[in-house]
Amino acid sequence: MMLFDPLLLIIYVAVSAIVGFLGRNRSVGFAGIFTFSLIVSPVIVALVLLVTAPVTSSKST
Repeated sequence: MMLFDPLLLIIYVAVSAIVGFLGRNRSVGFAGIFTFSLIVSPVIVALVLLVTAPVTSSKST
């Protein structure tokens, strides 16, 4: 009997990568959001991304 399904692991990492991509404009960037979503849950981190604002770059000319 298998303890876990490798396909579920691949799906979990893929969804975490998608959430990380969506969070690439946040202060911690893709790597931070991706890691956080792997540790916590991609669904919870996606909800946090929905209620937080992205970092806006202010370019002075």
